[in-house]
Amino acid sequence: MIVLVPVSMFSVNFSVARGRPYSRLERRVLEEIAAQAGAAPDQGATLTSLCDTFRVHERLMVEAVVTLVGAGWVAVTSGREATFVLTDEGQQACSSGKDPASVVVAPAAPCTVVFDRTAGQLARRGEVLTVSKQEARPDLNPSTPLRIVRNALDESQIQKLLPRASGEWVRSIGRPRLVTVDRYLPVRVDLVDRSITGLPRGWHQALSAEILAVAQARKEELESAPEIQPTPQAIAVKVAPPVQARMPATDAGHRPTPLSIPGRKPPATALGAAAAPQTSVSFPWLYGAEPFGSSDDSPTDQSTEAALFSEVSGEEAHQLVLAEALATAASHVLIASPTVNMESLSKLGDVIQAAVARGVRVDVLYGDTEEGTNPQGIVDLLHRIGYHAAERLGRDLLKPAKERTGSGASLLIFDGRNGALEAVIGNYAWVGSPSSTRAHSAHMGGTEFLAQVARAAAGLWTWSGDPDSADRWRHVADRCQDETAVSEARGDRLKDQVLAELIVDDEHARNAQGSDDGALRVGGARRHESGFAAGFRGISAVIHRPDTLAAP
Repeated sequence: MIVLVPVSMFSVNFSVARGRPYSRLERRVLEEIAAQAGAAPDQGATLTSLCDTFRVHERLMVEAVVTLVGAGWVAVTSGREATFVLTDEGQQACSSGKDPASVVVAPAAPCTVVFDRTAGQLARRGEVLTVSKQEARPDLNPSTPLRIVRNALDESQIQKLLPRASGEWVRSIGRPRLVTVDRYLPVRVDLVDRSITGLPRGWHQALSAEILAVAQARKEELESAPEIQPTPQAIAVKVAPPVQARMPATDAGHRPTPLSIPGRKPPATALGAAAAPQTSVSFPWLYGAEPFGSSDDSPTDQSTEAALFSEVSGEEAHQLVLAEALATAASHVLIASPTVNMESLSKLGDVIQAAVARGVRVDVLYGDTEEGTNPQGIVDLLHRIGYHAAERLGRDLLKPAKERTGSGASLLIFDGRNGALEAVIGNYAWVGSPSSTRAHSAHMGGTEFLAQVARAAAGLWTWSGDPDSADRWRHVADRCQDETAVSEARGDRLKDQVLAELIVDDEHARNAQGSDDGALRVGGARRHESGFAAGFRGISAVIHRPDTLAAP
């Protein structure tokens, strides 16, 4: 039996980055510019003086200086002859003793992803064989329910699907653009052995039960009323006006066909009658593939390197982490809580006010309000805190979400140790009432993993209706990716390194919570049965420590 899964397609433009270590010449030029600026602060280095020092062709020196200027290490001052001086970043790089590296960014070929509208699963177009509505014949073949009605995706949902070569990272992601909605994924169902053929890898856990239920319902429907068969819709065919029939030539090059012989009736379909029912033979690829079973449908590993600083358990430990983040953050803190109430938020008023007074930007988002709390009350309270901290500037620095995100995400992001971005992912309600479940989170770092987390934060702001704040976190993600490329080029290694996969929104439908693979699983999600937010909304992490990784 054939069952259809409704899908839509999105096209995604993105760019990739690759880190490149500076050459020895570029490193020496950087040091020489610093030396000449120290010897003659009022003059600085010039192209002529650098060529005289290194005795190289002017073209090579121009390339080296342009590379350093493009990376932000060297600035050009105006005058009779252009002079070069180090920027603050250049001075820091020169004194750090590390070889600097540059980031090369290039646009990648657009990627098309397929979005399942029943369970919200995603896959690359090349992994899913879809057909048009006309080819699928939903009037003949049963389909799974179309639950997800939204026609938008955010980059946090598709970032792991974007292809890149070894040594490359996704630098930036454009807004996914809807290409088509009227397509279907046909799958073949065998109710005897309960197997499904045609589902892409990783979709089985989220969709198999739904597909089998639809197939069983159709089987019972046909068995209860065998005389009732699905009738295809009539297809209107334009019939040309009658013309005088002419006897066609009968030579070898013009052999008559049944339609060309006068008086011969054409087939019924040519007269506008109903087309013949389309059978499963229309999907021949489903009969040459092995069916998927639940045992061989584990999702492809999409983990990235990350740092696991610690596990955080209990109410008191989470409050200490939050207080430390607000007290030590250099530029930004994001608090995303599954729920919010006025009492819990008011208790944090002093530490939030102190952070804003230092110039730290604080974002507060929440999945839902608790009883007695409304969104406008949250906005008013945080605006008062921001104004007391820095008057009008405080309202710009302290950004409350004006709408619920509908997400079960528990997320804390801040730039803590040495200015590096850190995140705490778990199930704790930072500004809400304690849950009956013991709070458990993971305190994590690592620029590549945090780039994904920052894009997930941008997705939360998108759901709350604030595109400007979403763009701000996209820029944070881009900077993290730049740092990743530079670190890779230098050969830097993370301390407390683990492999971690970020699970966002509908990916929770296929995440095995009860798996015995030894991984640490933290996070939270909320399921919406209907409406614009239908599906799973949340953020989790699956963390593999070195001692739990399978041997190659």
